[in-house]
Amino acid sequence: MKACIMKVNLRPWQDEHAAEFSHAVISSLDTLKPWMIWASEDFGASEAKRWFAITHHLRATGQAEEFGLFTDDGYILGGAGIRFPQQMEILPSIGYWVRSSEQRKGIATAAVRALLEMAFTRPEIEKVEILAAEANIASRTVAIRAGGELTAIRYGLIVLDSGPVNTAIYHISRR
Repeated sequence: MKACIMKVNLRPWQDEHAAEFSHAVISSLDTLKPWMIWASEDFGASEAKRWFAITHHLRATGQAEEFGLFTDDGYILGGAGIRFPQQMEILPSIGYWVRSSEQRKGIATAAVRALLEMAFTRPEIEKVEILAAEANIASRTVAIRAGGELTAIRYGLIVLDSGPVNTAIYHISRR
């Protein structure tokens, strides 16, 4: 298991992050575009600000906690979040991305562990899931390194530009 070579700070997105967020997305299309349908060459600061407004609404309504991943000096490493479903039979779900130039440094794993810690402060949460396209080995590796156990492969839970794909489902239980 690789150690995180830098400290990862999770902070809510703010409008002043929009230009750098856009740059991080566009400079990472090689690794984002296969898996994230929102990533495009046209992703600009206005799209980033719309996303930030959505994250603030989700936080205010208790539906999610979405964060930017930052170095101590404010450099954007990526993003991560956890969604809290309104129905108790549906598990909270964690998602993440890391800009291409910062991948393979343990950043996503550190972010997932921080989100798990946050999730398990809620007494009603006993288990969290991570979904990853079956072919997305990097995301699947993060899930495993964060303590996820593969529970199933199901078709169609994730839809990419190419259409529905097999989805690896990982569960992480409270310890």
